[in-house]
Parts: sequence; C-alpha cells; structure tokens
Amino acid sequence: MATSTPLAGRIAVVTGAAGGIGRAIVMTLINQGARVYGIDRNAEAQSRMTDALAAVGGYTPYVADLADRTDTDRMLFALRADLANRCDILVNNAGISTLVPFAQTTDEQLDRMFAINVHAGFRITRALLPALLRSEHAAIVNTASELGFIGHAGYAAYCATKGAVLSWTRALAVELAPHVRVNAVCPGPVDTPMLQAEFTASGDAAAAHSHEIAHVPMGRLGTPGDIAGIVAFLASDAAAFVTGAAWTADGGKTVA
Repeated sequence: MATSTPLAGRIAVVTGAAGGIGRAIVMTLINQGARVYGIDRNAEAQSRMTDALAAVGGYTPYVADLADRTDTDRMLFALRADLANRCDILVNNAGISTLVPFAQTTDEQLDRMFAINVHAGFRITRALLPALLRSEHAAIVNTASELGFIGHAGYAAYCATKGAVLSWTRALAVELAPHVRVNAVCPGPVDTPMLQAEFTASGDAAAAHSHEIAHVPMGRLGTPGDIAGIVAFLASDAAAFVTGAAWTADGGKTVA
C-alpha cells in the first residue's frame, strides 16, 4: 500500500518539538513528506529525536530556551540561514503549564508562561513571515488549549496565555489572508509527561487522573497522535479554505 504524502516537499518548523505532542507532530509531518526543523530547549531530548529519525532523515534540530530572547534570536539567526527563505508550515507548539492557585502565582511564573506560550510564537512567526509569504502553501498552526475557552481552578495564568493564543490566531488569520492560513488546535487532556506532572503536583495523581477522565465523554485521555493528525490536516491543502479556526480535540469535554 502506498504511503500518503500530502506534505511532500514542504518545509516545516515546529517548536516544542522533542517531547509529548511536539514529537508526534514532527513524526506525522515527516511521515507525510515534510522536512522538519524542530526547536526545543531540551538538548538531550533533541539528541534522542535525531537518533530516532536518523534512518528516515528529514529532521534538523535546534536547541533554544524560548523564554530567553537572546537565545531565541541566536537560534533564529541560524534557522533562517538554513531555511534559505523557504518555509511552508510553522507550528507554534511550545508551551508550559503550572498548577498553582491564583493568589500564589508569582510574577516570575506569569512572565515565563507568557514568554513561552505567547511571546515566543509571536516573535518566531514575525521572523519567519517573509519566508512563509513566499510559499504557495503557507500555513501556521498554533497550539492553544481547551482552557482557552473554559476556566479551571489553579490554571489562571495558563488560561490567560491560551486565550491570548486564540485571539492573535484569529487576528493574524484576517491580516494574512489570503496568503497565509492561520489556525489553532485546542487539545483537551492529552497523556503527556506535562499532564502527568500536573497530576502528581495535585497531591494524588491517581485521583486526578480518574477525575479528568470522568469529565471526558469519550472516556479516555487524548494521545499526542490525536493532536498531530489535526495539525497535519490544518497544514495541508485539504484545509485550503480553513483559516481563523480553533479546532478542539478534547474528547467532547468542552461541550459537555
């Protein structure tokens, strides 16, 4: 059976590329024919990712802390040189989350969360926009969250960042049409190391896990592959008339 390669020849940049949802996005885009330039702050995870893809090829790693503007600028200088003014797909997926009561949220936690979840995507998109505008298939996909729509105790800062991602996604979709499509994917609870860490931080990981699933009509946590498939669709020509959209992938949790 022939492998479907709807993204053959496309050049993609993915942030938060080496773990959880980002890793699945990278694998899916490569399997569909794209060449991926992946950005992650975890050098060890990037090394494992490169090794895992060595036989397949198509992956170039970059290590940068996207909360650090100097480090981000250094990475972008090298990335733009390697891209040589070519970019078809940008996936702003990097993100962090901290389970902490609102009154105990520090300025440092708030600043870092906005730096990674909002500012980094804004700045990377701005830096790569000239290359995207040269593409005939340009698509940006931002990773937002179900918590951009609904509130959750202990996640005030995170909710604020994901609401911001949704808002600038819509604004950019209008501003860049018809040349670049801009959409957001909004995951619900997805079984990643970040979510498991949040379960542990609650004080009773097993109870937190059961409580989360109880609020998902489909009765399970999402998988990174569930999200990666939507990202690949939004990046492809199959979504050629889709822009400014926020695609929830939460097992029905938001509507329930």
